Amino acid sequence: MKAGILAIGTELLMGKTVNTNATYLSQELHKLGISVYYHYTVGDNPERIAKHFKQLMEMCDLVFTTGGLGPTLDDITKEIIADVLGLDMVLDPHSLERIKTRFKMFNREMPESNTRQAYFPEGAIILDNEQGTAPACIIEAKEYNTGILVMPGPPKELKHIFESHIAAYLKNKALNSMTSKYLSIYDLGESAVEDQLMDLIQGQSNPTLATYAGDGKVLLRITSSGLGDHSDKHAVERLCEQIKSRIGDYIVSENGEDLEVVVMNQLLARGIKIAFAESCTGGLLSYTFIRHPGASDVVATSLVTYSNLSKSTYLGVKTDTLTNYGAVSHQTCYEMVKGVAESSGAEIAISTTGIAGPGGGSSEKPVGLVYIGIYYNGEIMTVENKFTGDRESIQRRTVNKALKLAYDLMN
Repeated sequence: MKAGILAIGTELLMGKTVNTNATYLSQELHKLGISVYYHYTVGDNPERIAKHFKQLMEMCDLVFTTGGLGPTLDDITKEIIADVLGLDMVLDPHSLERIKTRFKMFNREMPESNTRQAYFPEGAIILDNEQGTAPACIIEAKEYNTGILVMPGPPKELKHIFESHIAAYLKNKALNSMTSKYLSIYDLGESAVEDQLMDLIQGQSNPTLATYAGDGKVLLRITSSGLGDHSDKHAVERLCEQIKSRIGDYIVSENGEDLEVVVMNQLLARGIKIAFAESCTGGLLSYTFIRHPGASDVVATSLVTYSNLSKSTYLGVKTDTLTNYGAVSHQTCYEMVKGVAESSGAEIAISTTGIAGPGGGSSEKPVGLVYIGIYYNGEIMTVENKFTGDRESIQRRTVNKALKLAYDLMN
């Protein structure tokens, strides 16, 4: 089945609001075996809304609209749909009562304008919204052979409506299913991944392969589309094994997980802790852990030792080392990771020191030169790296490389 999403709201076009609804819907529809072919975004303009709505009806089996269900005069989604389909707008007493009740819950009188939210195109299947005042609805436009799913704009409300009502409706409509696996690849660029898998990519039919490049991560999607039997899963697994035989050393997850989540779960499983001593990454390395729940069970210490004085004071880096080799060197990196490992008692520790730019580089030590130190099982190694990009990219690549080194040591 082909689906299109029509996101309505001038705030989306102005960049004031990020269209997370389209992302969420596309992900959920994919799970149900429904292919999203189009994303349209349009402002609160009746003519343009009607134009793009008609286009999607002509091209798709399912059309999802988001936004434009509020009580103000520019909330016109349902009215335009009714006009395009030649339907009257009809008051739904049940919805009106629910809206009034919701206002009473907050000790407020319902403004008369909210009555508009209880009107729907004639024959619509009305879906209660327990998270807001705007009910959703489904219109089965049989003369167009199209299902129209009209949803509120606030993401919390949209997600609730989808999970509570629409998913079950769609499961009865979706004829095909999709089975997917997402391989998280680190330390190997997108072009290198494609080079290694070129024959598989060029010869794909079912399953299909698609790569998505992030900042230091490549996500490889393997998808089989069929009738929902075990053959889909087996086809995905067979192709996955072929890929692993070629680039398995760079695959950290078969569920699309980020590297820090994988490493954190390994630390939790082993019951060990990690410590960080950061210079050029300025706390970004530890933040990748701390932003996830459960970090307190694995992070022992995190020190940002940006100045030479702090490296000496808190990590025990020798003054002679800094004088003779500089802050950006194997020697300083070694002493940094040694110091934080000893002071924290952590079983694994990471240090970073480098030149993230845009200034501060030289011919001997250019921007992008980064040293990463790893302590594990009483052993220490330091790795020299030469990254490219702006300051943020160099910092992010340093984090990914450091975590990949830690992952490799534990596996």
